[in-house]
Amino acid sequence: MQSHNRLTWHLVKQIVENAFPEETAASRLQQVAVLLTINALQDQPEPLTTQRLGEIYGLNASQTHKLVTRLVERGLVTREQIHNRLGRGHAFALRLVETPELKALRDAMRNEGK
Repeated sequence: MQSHNRLTWHLVKQIVENAFPEETAASRLQQVAVLLTINALQDQPEPLTTQRLGEIYGLNASQTHKLVTRLVERGLVTREQIHNRLGRGHAFALRLVETPELKALRDAMRNEGK
């Protein structure tokens, strides 16, 4: 459990210690929530897309896009183009940028669970 807490704190710090000057505390909290959600759901069988993220939080497409764009601008999240649920159009799967520190924290969590 200790590794999980360190991973969570690492993700929170990425937002609160690197805030954009015009951001409000509420904006930073939203970004933290989205970052933690991406971390929790990015390895699930169904890709985590901007649309799915908006459905989870009850946000419209514009609000969700703005939140995700902030995380991409920070270099914390990547968007990979995939087919949408219907297989006809495109969507973007969201993933955390796998930094060495993030990888080490994830590995520690996996090892702790064994």
